[in-house]
Amino acid sequence: MVEITGLKLKRMKCIAMEGLIEEGKELIDEIEKGPVLDAGLIGAAQKVEHYEISGYGTLLAMAKHLGLDSEAISLLKETMAEEKSTDEKLTNIAEEGGNQAATLS
Repeated sequence: MVEITGLKLKRMKCIAMEGLIEEGKELIDEIEKGPVLDAGLIGAAQKVEHYEISGYGTLLAMAKHLGLDSEAISLLKETMAEEKSTDEKLTNIAEEGGNQAATLS
């Protein structure tokens, strides 16, 4: 999308995302393999997805406000839909027994 707009971006480190990833690593280090770890990792993955969804929502609003062309907006919408789809899949996994198995452990 950056190519479409002609914008030049400076790469910035995302400390918040690094923190979310570190949380997941800590779960792996501290919880033995099994349903409790699985449930924790599902939750950690959903935190990442929610963070990404919020970021794409912000970018989409900015793109509309700046009057960017429909191709740029379409790409942002497509990416946000992919993130939402992943989040829904993770929710389904949790609801179909991932979290229930953890409560029985």
